[in-house]
Amino acid sequence: MRLLYLIKSFDFGGAENHVKELANSMSDLGNDVFVVSEKGRQAQLLDSRIKFISLRLYDAFLPFQIIFLCYIIYRYRIDVIHAHKRLAILAAAFSGWIMNRSVVATVHGRPRYDMRSRLSRRLTDRVIFVNNTTYQANCNRRHFRNKSVLIHNGARKSVNDGLKNHYAMLYVCRIDRKHSEVISMIINEVIPQIIRRYPEVTFEIAGDGEFFNKLKEEAEAMNDKLERRVFIFHGLLDDVFPVVNRSGIVMGVGRVALEALSCSVPVISLNRKFMGEMISRNNFEFYRQNNFVAIGHHEPDPVILTGILDEYLRDPLFWHNETRELHKIVENNLSIEKVAAEIFRLYSQACLSKN
Repeated sequence: MRLLYLIKSFDFGGAENHVKELANSMSDLGNDVFVVSEKGRQAQLLDSRIKFISLRLYDAFLPFQIIFLCYIIYRYRIDVIHAHKRLAILAAAFSGWIMNRSVVATVHGRPRYDMRSRLSRRLTDRVIFVNNTTYQANCNRRHFRNKSVLIHNGARKSVNDGLKNHYAMLYVCRIDRKHSEVISMIINEVIPQIIRRYPEVTFEIAGDGEFFNKLKEEAEAMNDKLERRVFIFHGLLDDVFPVVNRSGIVMGVGRVALEALSCSVPVISLNRKFMGEMISRNNFEFYRQNNFVAIGHHEPDPVILTGILDEYLRDPLFWHNETRELHKIVENNLSIEKVAAEIFRLYSQACLSKN
């Protein structure tokens, strides 16, 4: 099968990482794979068999870009277009309709953002949700009925080398305004409380964004105050796996949480909106269904987060043993290979229904 993956940008983020991993897995399954996106650092991580085509998507130039996509579909005899995020989904919907090709869209957030256009909802053949709460809220709506499916994100297999620094805490995210507020709270209100009892602790941040420099200045000021390098900024990493794999605990959601669990690293579900607890076998199913977001929990709170981190630091070996058991569940149920096979079956169904 000839597959075209379309996404607006191709640097690092949950959707971008997913496209890269999925494209590589589909190539491994013997498909001819094409990725169309603005140039980004993920492109160099694609399998050499995958053809990357550079295209910058803009609302103002969308008609011309649709014409270009139609040419790509015709030239490379594309069977299925799989789009991610709002503008890419809209462009794919029009192009697939014009060229009579199957169009699949993945909703990584909420349909009111990713598929806000009525034409996006109407002209797509299949819609993949990665979050059960969002799926349940939308699967019976008019334009999603009979074409929606829940398929969770998958993680690539990792080798757990056992070399963890139990006192290294890691936060991975795009450093926008909302995420920067959470990180600033941790820097100024949480870690200073934690290191009074656990002076070995470090807090590392991986990611980039408009608030990167502001946060780094805060962190350096706190490092000077504490007279040691507690806060470490990595910026944007081509591959975050090595940093995740040696960490003691990771704070994040979505693919960040999933990939940490695949490395046998304990996780606190935490983002700019919701703060959960340590992920364990007892609550794993809830988090899996919600893409590891603590849906319905309270907002990030420094006192509660300090207590959760203290619980982990009192017995890190317990939590690492617990996460080794979760690692087995992830490997058996959420590997990218298994997810890719499930999505490929969806492509086949979409093509059959188109003919």
